[in-house]
Amino acid sequence: MGREGTAATRVAGVVPRGGWRPKLWALRGDRTGSGPITEAECTTCHDGSGPAEDGRGPALWCLAHAQETGHTGFRRIRTDFFRASCDGAGAQAAGG
Repeated sequence: MGREGTAATRVAGVVPRGGWRPKLWALRGDRTGSGPITEAECTTCHDGSGPAEDGRGPALWCLAHAQETGHTGFRRIRTDFFRASCDGAGAQAAGG
């Protein structure tokens, strides 16, 4: 008998008896909301810039904070988002 199912099921393994196949999940970048969020935090006093959708605001905050306090170490925090999606499997396979 030939290979059953689609390439996705072959990657997941053999199609179980009964004709159903396991759900295949994947992670993809989430483009539905904002882009990456950038923040900066002083490594000396832990004061922070707050979140921004671009890196310019936090970078300017670092320079102003360094000038005011003399603190020179900063942590850049970039947060981006991704979403899990399913291929819709789990139902009866064709011909099963």
